[in-house]
Amino acid sequence: MTPGAFLAGARTRLWQALGPLDLARSFASALLAVGVCGVVQAAEYVGLVHPLSDIQMSVPVAGVVQRVLVKPGQWVREGQALLELDSTVQQLELRRRGIIVEDESELAASRARVEVMAELQRMMESVANTTSSISREELLKQRLETVSANGRLVQLQTQKRREQVEFDQAKSDLGQRTLRAPVAGMVVDAPLEVGEWAKPGDNVLRIVDATNVELRFSLPLEALAAVRVGAKLSAGFESGRGLITAEGQVQFVSPVADPASGLSEVRAVFANPRGLLRPGVKGILKLPGAQRPN
Repeated sequence: MTPGAFLAGARTRLWQALGPLDLARSFASALLAVGVCGVVQAAEYVGLVHPLSDIQMSVPVAGVVQRVLVKPGQWVREGQALLELDSTVQQLELRRRGIIVEDESELAASRARVEVMAELQRMMESVANTTSSISREELLKQRLETVSANGRLVQLQTQKRREQVEFDQAKSDLGQRTLRAPVAGMVVDAPLEVGEWAKPGDNVLRIVDATNVELRFSLPLEALAAVRVGAKLSAGFESGRGLITAEGQVQFVSPVADPASGLSEVRAVFANPRGLLRPGVKGILKLPGAQRPN
C-alpha cells in the first residue's frame, strides 16, 4: 500500500469514528491549546537585583589614616563619621584663625576714636560758629581726621569679616579630614588600615543600602503595555530556600529602546526590610498576556 493510500484510509476511519462535529471540536481544542501556550500564557522576564544605594566612597583630601571608625557589616546612619585622617596641622590653623577672629581690640579702639573725633568736630564747629578763635584751616583739618577715623573703622570691619571667612575656611579644611556617611546603610568594604596613605580617587569605603532594592529588566515593545510608572507588580527572587515572591512598584520605564535588541529598560523598587532580596541575584517577572519574542 502506498503512503498516500494509507493516509486517506486513516482520515476516513477517523471521520467515521468521531463524526464531523466531534472532529471539529477536537481541532478547535488543539488550536486553543496552541494559542494558550503561545499568547495567553504569562511570559517570564529575568532581571537583576540592585541595591537602591551603592556608594564607593573616597576621601576629599590626601592624608594619613588616623582612625577607622567602622568595620564591614556595621550599619551606619547618615552623617556618621567613618574615617579620620591626621588633622594636627588643620587643628592648629583653626585655633590660630579663631584667636584672630576673637581679637577685636583694634576694632573697639577704632570705634572709640571715631566717637571722640565726631564729638571734637562738633565742639570745634560750635566754637567756630560763635567766635573766631578757631581758624578755618584747623576746622578742615579736624574734619579730615574724622573722615580718616571713619575710614579706618570701615577698613577694620571689612578685615574682621575677611578673618571670619578665613576661620570658616579653616574649619571646612578640618572637616574634610573626616569622612562621613552620605546615606544610611551597611559598610561592606573598608580596606584601609591606620597609618596608610589615602588620596582622592581611591576607594576607601563602600556603603550599601539594601532596605529597598531595584529590579532592572528589559522588555520588548509588545510587553511594555503591561507596565507603567506607579504600577504594582510581583516577581520571584532567587534565594537559598527557592524563589521568594515580593510585590514592588514600577519607578522607571525607559522612553527609548536599545537599537540592537529593541528592548526597553524597566526598573521596579521592592521593599526589603528583612534583607531576603540580595543584590546581585536574579528576579523573575511574569507578565500576563505578554508574548515573549522568538
